[in-house]
Amino acid sequence: MSLTKLRWAALISFVIALSTLIIGGFYARGDLSPYPGEVVDHAGRVLFTRADILEGQEVYQRYGLMDHGSVWGHGSQRGTEFSALTLHMLGQVISDQLAHNDYGRSYEDLDPESRDLIAVKTAHEIKANRYDKTADRLVLTAGQTLALDKIQQYWENTFAQGDHRYGFLPNTVRTGQERQQISRFFFWTAWVAGTNRPDGQATYTNNWPPDRLVGNVASTPTYIWSLGGIVSLFLVLGLFIWMVHHFEIWYGEPKGMSLAAKLVDMPLTPSQYKATKFFLVVILLFLLQTSFGGLLAHYTVKPSSFYIPVVSQLIPYSWAKSWHLQLAIFWIATTWVAAAIYLAPIIGGREPKKQGLLVQLLFGAILLVALGSLGGEIAGIKGLLGDWWYWFGHQGWEYLELGRVWQILLLVGLVAWLLIVYRAVAHHLTRAGRSEFSELVTFYVLSAILVVGFFAFGLLFHRGMHLTVADYWRWFVVHIWVESIFEFFGVAVIALLMVALGLASNRDALVVAYFTAALVFLSGILGTAHHFFWYGGPSYWLALGSVFSSMEPVPLFGLIVRGLLEFKGVRKEGGDFPYKWPMYFLAASAFWNFLGAGVFGFLINLPIVNYFEHGTYLTMNHGHGALFGVYGMLSIGLLLFSWRGMVRKEYWNDRLLKVSFFGMNAGLLLLTFGTLFPVGIAQAWTSFTQGLWKARDASFFESGFVQVLGEWRMVPDLMIILLGVVPLAWFLFRTYPHLKAVEIKEGESVWERLGIKL
Repeated sequence: MSLTKLRWAALISFVIALSTLIIGGFYARGDLSPYPGEVVDHAGRVLFTRADILEGQEVYQRYGLMDHGSVWGHGSQRGTEFSALTLHMLGQVISDQLAHNDYGRSYEDLDPESRDLIAVKTAHEIKANRYDKTADRLVLTAGQTLALDKIQQYWENTFAQGDHRYGFLPNTVRTGQERQQISRFFFWTAWVAGTNRPDGQATYTNNWPPDRLVGNVASTPTYIWSLGGIVSLFLVLGLFIWMVHHFEIWYGEPKGMSLAAKLVDMPLTPSQYKATKFFLVVILLFLLQTSFGGLLAHYTVKPSSFYIPVVSQLIPYSWAKSWHLQLAIFWIATTWVAAAIYLAPIIGGREPKKQGLLVQLLFGAILLVALGSLGGEIAGIKGLLGDWWYWFGHQGWEYLELGRVWQILLLVGLVAWLLIVYRAVAHHLTRAGRSEFSELVTFYVLSAILVVGFFAFGLLFHRGMHLTVADYWRWFVVHIWVESIFEFFGVAVIALLMVALGLASNRDALVVAYFTAALVFLSGILGTAHHFFWYGGPSYWLALGSVFSSMEPVPLFGLIVRGLLEFKGVRKEGGDFPYKWPMYFLAASAFWNFLGAGVFGFLINLPIVNYFEHGTYLTMNHGHGALFGVYGMLSIGLLLFSWRGMVRKEYWNDRLLKVSFFGMNAGLLLLTFGTLFPVGIAQAWTSFTQGLWKARDASFFESGFVQVLGEWRMVPDLMIILLGVVPLAWFLFRTYPHLKAVEIKEGESVWERLGIKL
C-alpha cells in the first residue's frame, strides 16, 4: 500500500472520529438531566434550590472527593459510590414507609411476596418524573422528603465525625453548611440515577446503577448494543488480518543505517546534558508515585490506618489517590519531554543556538508546576485555600486534579517544549524534496503537536458547568489524550527508534506508523463514548461506544506482533547490542498494550458487562495494566534509550536493569491477575446479585476473601517498588557522575560528528 493512501487514511480517520464525537456531544446537550430551580415537598415548601445543588457539586470537587469515592461510577473505586448509596438509602426509606402504611411492619420484616410488592411500589414512586420544566420545579413525594432528611443526616455524620470503615477522617468536609450542600448534591445525583427521562424509557443514567429495590435493571439497548460490539470486533479483526497479509504490513528486513553504536560514542550537546536532570526528577517522582500506590493498597484493607499512625492521621485517602494519579502523569510526561529534547539534535542534525538555556528554563518551569500543583492539591483537600481552591488547589476531577492556574502553566510549558523541539528539527519540515526520513520526522512532530493540543481540551470545562458536560470534556483528556494521542505519539517515537537502531527502514516504519494511527484514531477517539454510558448522556452513546470501543483491541493485537518482531530484531543483534534493555522495555509496552489495554479493556467495555462492572476493581485492573503497563514501560524504554547515549559506555552495566525489568513486569502481572482482577470479578458478581451499592459497601472490603487478597497485594507492590523502581533509581544516580562530556557546540553539525547522512 502506498504511503500516500495510508497518510490519507490516517487523516480521514482522525477527522471523522473527532467530528462524530463532537457532534454527538453537541446534540447530547438537549438531553441533560435538569438542575431544578426549586425542589419542593408535596405541600409546596421549598427544600433547596439549584444554587444549593451547584454549591454541593463544588464542595465535592473542592475536597477532592472524586478521588475518595465516585458519582455515577466515575472516580475512585475503593471508597463510597456516593450516588449509588444515596439512591439505595432513598429506596430503603420509601420502601419502609410503604411497608408500614400497607402492613404495619418494616420492609425487612415482610415475607418475600410482600417485599416484592413493596419493591414494585418503591420503584414506581422513585421512577416517576415529577419535574415541571415550565415552572423549573421538582416536586418530591412524602417518602422522598423524609428520605432527604435521613440522607442529609447520614452525610453530616460521615463527613463531620469521619468513618474509618471508608477512610473518612473527622471533618473531611469542614463546615456544617458545606456538609448540607453536598448532601443535596448527592440527593440530586440519586434522583437523576433513579428517575426516568420524560420519554419514560430509562433513567437519565440509562438505569445505572444496578439496584432492583429502586427498579434499576439493564435496559434493552444495553443488551442489543453489546451484541453489536461483539460483531464489530470480529468484522474489524478479520479486515485487519487481511490487510496485514495482503499489503505485507509490519517491519521488513532491516535496511536503515544503524546509529546504535555511533550514539553510544557520541559526545553530548548542551541541551542533551541539561536534559539529564529531567530523568533524575522522573525517577524520584516514579518512586514517590509507587510508594503512594502502596499506601493506597494498605488503605484498601485497613482504611484510615498505617503502621506509622501519623501517616494515616495526616494523609487522607483522597490525598494519596490524587498524588498517585498526578505523579503518574507527571513522571510519564516528563520522560517524554526529556527524551524528545535528547533526540531533537540527533534528528535535526544540529544543536540550535541557546537551546541549552531554553531547556534549563523549561526544567525550572516544570519543577515549579509539579511542586506547586502537588502542594495545592493538599491545601485544597485540607480546605486551606478558601475561594482560591479552584485556581490553586484541587479542581476535583480525577486525573485532572491540579488547580486551573497550574493546568494553564502546564499547557504553556508543553507549548514551550514543542517549540524547543521544533526549532531543532524544523528544516526537515520545510525543505524541498523531502526524504522519507523527513516525512517520519514530520509524523513525529505532528504527534507531539496533538499531545499538546488535546491536553488543552481540559480547559473547556469550568466551575458551575453541568456535571455531565464537564465529564464529557474531561474524557477528551483522560481517554483520548491518554489512550489515543499518547498511542499516536508512542508509535511515532518507536518508529524513529527502530530506524535509528537499524531495525527497520524509513519506509517500513512509516507504513506501520500510518496504518496503526488510522486504526487508533478511529477506534480510540470514538471508543471514548463507552465512558458516557451511565453519566447522564443519551442512549446513543451505548451504540457508538459499544461498536467502536470493541474495535480498540484490534490495533493492539497488531502491536503485540510488532513488539515480538522488535524483540526478535534485538535478539538477532546479539548480546553486545547496546540498546537491548531499552528495547526490551518497549517490547514489554507492546505486550501490556495487548493485555492491559486490549484484553482487560475489551473485557469491561461491552455495555451489558460494563453495566454491572462499572465502578469496580475491574476498571482499576484495566487502568493499571494500560497506564503503567503501556505508557510506563514505554517511558522507561525511552528513558534508558536516552540515558544510554548520555553515559560513558565503560560505566554502563545491565545487571540492575535486568532486575528492574523483571521486578516491574512480574510485579504488575501479580498485581493485576493476583489481586485487582479477582476482587473485580467478585465485585461485579455482587453488583449483579445485590446491586452496585453493595459491591462498594465497606462490608464487601471487610470480607475474608478481599482482606486476604489485600494483604497479598503487599507482595506485588513491594516487587514493583523494591525490585523495579529502586534498582532503576540506583542505576541512574550511580551513573549520573559518569556522563559524557559536552563537546558538540551550539550551531555545530551533530551528523558530521556521527559521520552519517540521513
